[in-house]
Amino acid sequence: MAEHGSSRRSRSLHLVWFSVGVAVGAVALVLQLGSPGAHLSDILRVGEASPARALIASELGTLHYTQGQGHDGQYSYLVARDPLAQRGLANQADDGGYRFRRALYSWLAGGFGSLTPWGTLWGLAVWSILGLGIATAAIAEIARLLGARQWAVVGVVANLGLWLPVQLATADALAIGLALAGVALVLHDKTWLAALVFAAAVLTKDTYLAFPLAVSAWLLTTRRRRDAVAVLLPAVLLLLGWSSWLELQIGQGFSLKGNLSWPLVGLVESLPWQSTANGALAVMALLGFVVAAAGVGLARHPLLTWLTAPWMLTALLSSRLVWEGGNNAVRALAPLWALGFLSLALWAAQRRSTSRRNLPV
Repeated sequence: MAEHGSSRRSRSLHLVWFSVGVAVGAVALVLQLGSPGAHLSDILRVGEASPARALIASELGTLHYTQGQGHDGQYSYLVARDPLAQRGLANQADDGGYRFRRALYSWLAGGFGSLTPWGTLWGLAVWSILGLGIATAAIAEIARLLGARQWAVVGVVANLGLWLPVQLATADALAIGLALAGVALVLHDKTWLAALVFAAAVLTKDTYLAFPLAVSAWLLTTRRRRDAVAVLLPAVLLLLGWSSWLELQIGQGFSLKGNLSWPLVGLVESLPWQSTANGALAVMALLGFVVAAAGVGLARHPLLTWLTAPWMLTALLSSRLVWEGGNNAVRALAPLWALGFLSLALWAAQRRSTSRRNLPV
Protein backbone atom coordinates (compact mmCIF):
# COMPACT_ATOMS: atom_id res chain seq x y z
CA MET A 1 0.00 0.00 0.00
CA ALA A 2 2.81 2.38 0.91
CA GLU A 3 4.58 1.53 -2.36
CA HIS A 4 1.40 2.31 -4.31
CA GLY A 5 1.11 5.68 -2.57
CA SER A 6 4.75 6.46 -3.31
CA SER A 7 4.20 5.62 -6.97
CA ARG A 8 1.21 7.95 -7.16
CA ARG A 9 3.18 10.79 -5.55
CA SER A 10 6.01 10.20 -8.01
CA ARG A 11 3.63 10.39 -10.99
CA SER A 12 2.09 13.55 -9.58
CA LEU A 13 5.54 15.08 -9.22
CA HIS A 14 6.37 14.16 -12.82
CA LEU A 15 3.18 15.87 -13.99
CA VAL A 16 3.95 18.99 -11.96
CA TRP A 17 7.47 19.36 -13.37
CA PHE A 18 6.28 18.52 -16.89
CA SER A 19 3.67 21.28 -16.56
CA VAL A 20 6.31 23.72 -15.33
CA GLY A 21 8.49 22.96 -18.36
CA VAL A 22 5.56 23.32 -20.75
CA ALA A 23 4.62 26.65 -19.14
CA VAL A 24 8.18 27.91 -19.52
CA GLY A 25 8.20 26.83 -23.16
CA ALA A 26 4.91 28.60 -23.77
CA VAL A 27 6.35 31.77 -22.24
CA ALA A 28 9.38 31.50 -24.54
CA LEU A 29 7.08 31.27 -27.56
CA VAL A 30 4.93 34.20 -26.41
CA LEU A 31 8.05 36.33 -25.93
CA GLN A 32 9.14 35.47 -29.46
CA LEU A 33 5.77 36.45 -30.91
CA GLY A 34 5.03 39.36 -28.59
CA SER A 35 5.96 42.18 -30.96
CA PRO A 36 3.19 43.85 -33.02
CA GLY A 37 2.61 42.18 -36.37
CA ALA A 38 4.43 38.98 -35.44
CA HIS A 39 3.25 35.70 -36.95
CA LEU A 40 3.77 32.11 -35.84
CA SER A 41 5.64 31.54 -39.11
CA ASP A 42 8.36 33.85 -37.76
CA ILE A 43 9.77 30.91 -35.79
CA LEU A 44 10.91 29.40 -39.11
CA ARG A 45 13.26 32.35 -39.77
CA VAL A 46 13.01 31.96 -43.53
CA GLY A 47 15.89 33.77 -45.23
CA GLU A 48 15.60 36.32 -48.03
CA ALA A 49 18.11 34.28 -50.05
CA SER A 50 16.83 30.86 -49.00
CA PRO A 51 16.00 28.38 -51.79
CA ALA A 52 13.06 27.29 -49.62
CA ARG A 53 11.54 30.77 -49.56
CA ALA A 54 9.13 30.33 -52.48
CA LEU A 55 7.82 26.95 -51.32
CA ILE A 56 7.22 28.02 -47.71
CA ALA A 57 5.59 31.29 -48.79
CA SER A 58 3.28 29.40 -51.16
CA GLU A 59 2.14 27.15 -48.31
CA LEU A 60 1.99 29.61 -45.40
CA GLY A 61 1.34 32.94 -47.10
CA THR A 62 3.08 36.20 -46.24
CA LEU A 63 6.33 35.74 -44.32
CA HIS A 64 8.71 38.02 -42.45
CA TYR A 65 12.12 37.25 -43.91
CA THR A 66 15.48 37.35 -42.19
CA GLN A 67 18.76 38.32 -43.82
CA GLY A 68 20.76 35.86 -45.88
CA GLN A 69 19.94 32.16 -45.88
CA GLY A 70 17.81 32.28 -42.71
CA HIS A 71 17.86 29.81 -39.85
CA ASP A 72 17.27 26.15 -39.03
CA GLY A 73 13.51 26.34 -38.45
CA GLN A 74 12.84 26.49 -42.19
CA TYR A 75 14.71 23.20 -42.59
CA SER A 76 12.67 21.62 -39.80
CA TYR A 77 9.62 22.58 -41.84
CA LEU A 78 11.03 21.03 -45.03
CA VAL A 79 11.73 17.73 -43.27
CA ALA A 80 8.20 17.73 -41.86
CA ARG A 81 6.75 18.21 -45.35
CA ASP A 82 8.99 15.57 -46.98
CA PRO A 83 9.61 12.93 -44.27
CA LEU A 84 11.55 10.40 -46.35
CA ALA A 85 13.32 12.93 -48.57
CA GLN A 86 11.54 11.73 -51.70
CA ARG A 87 9.84 14.93 -52.88
CA GLY A 88 13.04 16.83 -53.63
CA LEU A 89 12.71 19.29 -50.76
CA ALA A 90 16.15 18.32 -49.46
CA ASN A 91 17.58 20.23 -52.44
CA GLN A 92 16.20 23.42 -50.91
CA ALA A 93 17.98 22.84 -47.60
CA ASP A 94 21.49 23.85 -46.65
CA ASP A 95 23.33 20.49 -46.70
CA GLY A 96 20.18 18.40 -47.12
CA GLY A 97 21.48 15.09 -45.79
CA TYR A 98 22.68 16.74 -42.59
CA ARG A 99 19.35 18.51 -42.07
CA PHE A 100 17.18 15.49 -42.86
CA ARG A 101 19.22 13.23 -40.56
CA ARG A 102 17.66 15.05 -37.59
CA ALA A 103 14.20 13.87 -38.46
CA LEU A 104 12.01 12.79 -35.54
CA TYR A 105 11.08 16.27 -34.30
CA SER A 106 9.86 17.22 -37.77
CA TRP A 107 8.15 13.87 -38.32
CA LEU A 108 6.13 14.31 -35.15
CA ALA A 109 5.38 17.95 -35.92
CA GLY A 110 4.06 17.15 -39.38
CA GLY A 111 2.30 13.91 -38.50
CA PHE A 112 4.79 12.18 -40.80
CA GLY A 113 3.71 14.40 -43.67
CA SER A 114 -0.02 14.04 -43.10
CA LEU A 115 -0.78 17.46 -41.57
CA THR A 116 -1.54 20.67 -43.43
CA PRO A 117 1.16 23.36 -43.71
CA TRP A 118 -0.33 25.33 -40.82
CA GLY A 119 -0.86 22.16 -38.81
CA THR A 120 2.82 21.38 -39.35
CA LEU A 121 3.84 24.87 -38.24
CA TRP A 122 1.84 24.51 -35.03
CA GLY A 123 3.31 21.05 -34.59
CA LEU A 124 6.84 22.46 -34.68
CA ALA A 125 5.96 24.92 -31.92
CA VAL A 126 4.08 22.40 -29.78
CA TRP A 127 6.68 19.62 -29.95
CA SER A 128 9.46 21.99 -28.89
CA ILE A 129 7.38 23.05 -25.91
CA LEU A 130 6.58 19.43 -25.05
CA GLY A 131 10.28 18.63 -25.29
CA LEU A 132 11.02 21.27 -22.68
CA GLY A 133 8.34 19.74 -20.46
CA ILE A 134 9.81 16.25 -20.85
CA ALA A 135 13.31 17.55 -20.09
CA THR A 136 12.11 19.29 -16.92
CA ALA A 137 10.28 16.23 -15.60
CA ALA A 138 13.16 13.91 -16.53
CA ILE A 139 15.89 15.92 -14.84
CA ALA A 140 13.73 16.29 -11.73
CA GLU A 141 13.35 12.50 -11.64
CA ILE A 142 17.10 11.95 -12.13
CA ALA A 143 17.77 14.39 -9.30
CA ARG A 144 15.34 12.49 -7.05
CA LEU A 145 16.91 9.14 -7.87
CA LEU A 146 20.44 10.41 -7.25
CA GLY A 147 19.46 12.22 -4.07
CA ALA A 148 20.11 15.68 -5.53
CA ARG A 149 18.21 18.85 -4.70
CA GLN A 150 15.19 19.53 -6.89
CA TRP A 151 16.53 22.93 -7.95
CA ALA A 152 18.50 20.92 -10.52
CA VAL A 153 15.58 21.77 -12.84
CA VAL A 154 16.97 25.33 -13.11
CA GLY A 155 19.52 23.93 -15.55
CA VAL A 156 16.62 23.18 -17.90
CA VAL A 157 13.93 25.80 -17.32
CA ALA A 158 16.39 28.73 -17.20
CA ASN A 159 18.54 27.34 -20.02
CA LEU A 160 18.56 29.76 -22.95
CA GLY A 161 19.83 26.94 -25.13
CA LEU A 162 16.45 25.27 -24.57
CA TRP A 163 14.37 28.43 -24.90
CA LEU A 164 15.79 29.18 -28.34
CA PRO A 165 14.63 25.89 -29.91
CA VAL A 166 11.06 26.88 -29.08
CA GLN A 167 11.62 30.29 -30.65
CA LEU A 168 13.51 28.96 -33.68
CA ALA A 169 11.66 25.66 -34.35
CA THR A 170 14.69 23.41 -33.85
CA ALA A 171 15.01 19.90 -32.43
CA ASP A 172 17.21 20.61 -29.40
CA ALA A 173 14.55 20.74 -26.66
CA LEU A 174 12.89 17.49 -27.71
CA ALA A 175 16.28 15.78 -28.12
CA ILE A 176 17.48 16.63 -24.62
CA GLY A 177 14.09 15.74 -23.17
CA LEU A 178 14.24 12.26 -24.67
CA ALA A 179 17.91 11.82 -23.72
CA LEU A 180 17.30 12.76 -20.08
CA ALA A 181 14.25 10.50 -20.00
CA GLY A 182 16.50 7.69 -21.18
CA VAL A 183 18.90 8.32 -18.30
CA ALA A 184 16.02 8.27 -15.81
CA LEU A 185 14.80 4.95 -17.23
CA VAL A 186 18.28 3.42 -16.89
CA LEU A 187 18.31 4.46 -13.23
CA HIS A 188 14.96 2.66 -12.90
CA ASP A 189 16.60 -0.46 -14.45
CA LYS A 190 14.31 -0.25 -17.49
CA THR A 191 17.19 -0.79 -19.89
CA TRP A 192 15.35 -1.78 -23.06
CA LEU A 193 12.81 1.00 -22.75
CA ALA A 194 15.70 3.40 -22.16
CA ALA A 195 17.39 2.06 -25.29
CA LEU A 196 14.32 2.87 -27.40
CA VAL A 197 14.06 6.36 -25.91
CA PHE A 198 17.77 6.98 -26.55
CA ALA A 199 17.28 5.85 -30.15
CA ALA A 200 14.45 8.37 -30.47
CA ALA A 201 16.69 11.10 -29.05
CA VAL A 202 19.41 10.29 -31.59
CA LEU A 203 16.91 10.33 -34.47
CA THR A 204 15.83 13.74 -33.18
CA LYS A 205 19.39 15.12 -33.12
CA ASP A 206 22.34 12.90 -33.93
CA THR A 207 24.78 14.56 -31.50
CA TYR A 208 22.68 13.17 -28.64
CA LEU A 209 24.31 9.82 -29.33
CA ALA A 210 26.63 11.16 -26.61
CA PHE A 211 24.01 10.20 -23.99
CA PRO A 212 23.70 6.45 -24.71
CA LEU A 213 27.46 6.29 -25.31
CA ALA A 214 28.14 7.81 -21.90
CA VAL A 215 25.54 5.66 -20.14
CA SER A 216 26.94 2.56 -21.84
CA ALA A 217 30.46 3.42 -20.68
CA TRP A 218 29.20 3.95 -17.13
CA LEU A 219 27.37 0.62 -17.18
CA LEU A 220 30.57 -1.10 -18.27
CA THR A 221 32.35 0.30 -15.21
CA THR A 222 29.64 -1.29 -13.05
CA ARG A 223 30.13 -4.66 -14.82
CA ARG A 224 26.68 -4.54 -16.44
CA ARG A 225 28.03 -5.52 -19.85
CA ARG A 226 24.76 -6.79 -21.32
CA ASP A 227 22.93 -3.62 -20.31
CA ALA A 228 25.80 -1.53 -21.70
CA VAL A 229 25.35 -3.09 -25.13
CA ALA A 230 21.56 -3.05 -24.99
CA VAL A 231 21.31 0.64 -24.13
CA LEU A 232 23.55 1.73 -27.01
CA LEU A 233 22.95 -0.68 -29.87
CA PRO A 234 19.47 0.46 -31.04
CA ALA A 235 20.58 4.11 -31.25
CA VAL A 236 23.71 3.23 -33.24
CA LEU A 237 21.86 0.93 -35.64
CA LEU A 238 19.03 3.41 -36.18
CA LEU A 239 21.44 6.28 -36.87
CA LEU A 240 23.51 4.17 -39.27
CA GLY A 241 20.41 2.90 -41.05
CA TRP A 242 18.77 6.30 -41.47
CA SER A 243 22.05 7.99 -42.50
CA SER A 244 22.65 5.26 -45.08
CA TRP A 245 19.13 5.73 -46.47
CA LEU A 246 19.77 9.47 -46.84
CA GLU A 247 23.16 8.84 -48.44
CA LEU A 248 21.48 6.70 -51.08
CA GLN A 249 18.51 9.03 -51.59
CA ILE A 250 20.06 12.50 -51.57
CA GLY A 251 23.71 12.20 -50.53
CA GLN A 252 25.48 13.78 -47.53
CA GLY A 253 23.83 11.32 -45.16
CA PHE A 254 26.96 11.26 -43.00
CA SER A 255 27.87 14.95 -43.34
CA LEU A 256 29.22 16.77 -40.27
CA LYS A 257 28.70 20.16 -41.97
CA GLY A 258 32.06 21.46 -40.78
CA ASN A 259 30.93 21.58 -37.14
CA LEU A 260 34.18 20.13 -35.75
CA SER A 261 37.74 21.45 -35.67
CA TRP A 262 40.92 21.08 -33.64
CA PRO A 263 40.58 21.83 -29.89
CA LEU A 264 39.79 25.51 -29.24
CA VAL A 265 40.59 26.49 -32.84
CA GLY A 266 36.94 27.16 -33.66
CA LEU A 267 36.47 29.38 -30.62
CA VAL A 268 39.62 31.38 -31.35
CA GLU A 269 38.76 31.77 -35.04
CA SER A 270 35.30 33.09 -34.15
CA LEU A 271 36.82 36.11 -32.39
CA PRO A 272 35.94 38.94 -32.49
CA TRP A 273 32.25 38.06 -32.49
CA GLN A 274 30.14 39.66 -35.19
CA SER A 275 27.74 41.36 -32.79
CA THR A 276 27.20 41.99 -29.10
CA ALA A 277 24.27 39.55 -29.12
CA ASN A 278 26.32 36.76 -30.69
CA GLY A 279 29.13 37.43 -28.25
CA ALA A 280 26.78 37.30 -25.26
CA LEU A 281 25.35 33.97 -26.41
CA ALA A 282 28.80 32.49 -26.97
CA VAL A 283 29.88 33.66 -23.51
CA MET A 284 26.78 31.99 -22.07
CA ALA A 285 27.82 28.74 -23.74
CA LEU A 286 31.30 29.11 -22.24
CA LEU A 287 29.78 29.72 -18.81
CA GLY A 288 27.88 26.47 -19.24
CA PHE A 289 31.24 24.76 -19.71
CA VAL A 290 32.50 26.31 -16.46
CA VAL A 291 29.34 25.34 -14.54
CA ALA A 292 29.54 21.77 -15.82
CA ALA A 293 33.25 21.46 -14.99
CA ALA A 294 32.67 22.81 -11.49
CA GLY A 295 29.68 20.54 -10.97
CA VAL A 296 31.38 17.28 -11.92
CA GLY A 297 34.49 18.29 -10.01
CA LEU A 298 32.54 18.92 -6.82
CA ALA A 299 29.95 16.12 -7.01
CA ARG A 300 32.37 13.44 -8.26
CA HIS A 301 29.51 11.20 -9.33
CA PRO A 302 30.62 8.62 -11.93
CA LEU A 303 27.45 8.70 -14.03
CA LEU A 304 27.31 12.49 -14.16
CA THR A 305 31.00 12.63 -15.04
CA TRP A 306 30.47 10.23 -17.94
CA LEU A 307 27.42 12.18 -19.13
CA THR A 308 29.15 15.56 -18.97
CA ALA A 309 32.55 14.69 -20.47
CA PRO A 310 31.38 14.26 -24.10
CA TRP A 311 29.69 17.66 -24.07
CA MET A 312 32.78 19.34 -22.66
CA LEU A 313 34.76 17.68 -25.45
CA THR A 314 32.17 18.91 -27.95
CA ALA A 315 32.69 22.47 -26.72
CA LEU A 316 36.44 22.17 -27.21
CA LEU A 317 36.09 20.67 -30.71
CA SER A 318 33.30 22.91 -32.02
CA SER A 319 34.24 24.84 -35.14
CA ARG A 320 34.03 28.51 -35.99
CA LEU A 321 30.68 27.79 -37.66
CA VAL A 322 29.26 26.85 -34.24
CA TRP A 323 30.85 29.59 -32.17
CA GLU A 324 30.46 32.62 -34.42
CA GLY A 325 26.69 32.19 -34.65
CA GLY A 326 26.22 32.57 -30.89
CA ASN A 327 22.83 30.91 -30.78
CA ASN A 328 24.35 27.83 -32.45
CA ALA A 329 26.81 27.44 -29.58
CA VAL A 330 24.30 27.98 -26.79
CA ARG A 331 21.91 25.42 -28.34
CA ALA A 332 24.58 22.88 -29.22
CA LEU A 333 26.01 22.99 -25.70
CA ALA A 334 22.72 23.27 -23.80
CA PRO A 335 23.36 19.91 -22.02
CA LEU A 336 26.30 21.49 -20.18
CA TRP A 337 23.99 23.82 -18.25
CA ALA A 338 21.51 21.02 -17.52
CA LEU A 339 24.13 18.52 -16.36
CA GLY A 340 26.12 21.19 -14.55
CA PHE A 341 23.17 22.25 -12.41
CA LEU A 342 22.31 18.61 -11.78
CA SER A 343 25.84 17.96 -10.50
CA LEU A 344 25.78 21.10 -8.34
CA ALA A 345 22.39 20.09 -6.92
CA LEU A 346 23.84 16.70 -6.02
CA TRP A 347 26.89 18.32 -4.42
CA ALA A 348 24.62 20.59 -2.36
CA ALA A 349 22.69 17.55 -1.13
CA GLN A 350 25.95 15.77 -0.29
CA ARG A 351 27.17 18.75 1.73
CA ARG A 352 23.89 19.00 3.61
CA SER A 353 24.00 15.29 4.43
CA THR A 354 27.60 15.59 5.65
CA SER A 355 26.74 18.61 7.81
CA ARG A 356 23.88 16.72 9.45
CA ARG A 357 26.11 13.75 10.23
CA ASN A 358 28.64 16.07 11.85
CA LEU A 359 26.10 17.70 14.17
CA PRO A 360 26.68 16.90 17.86
CA VAL A 361 24.30 14.31 19.30
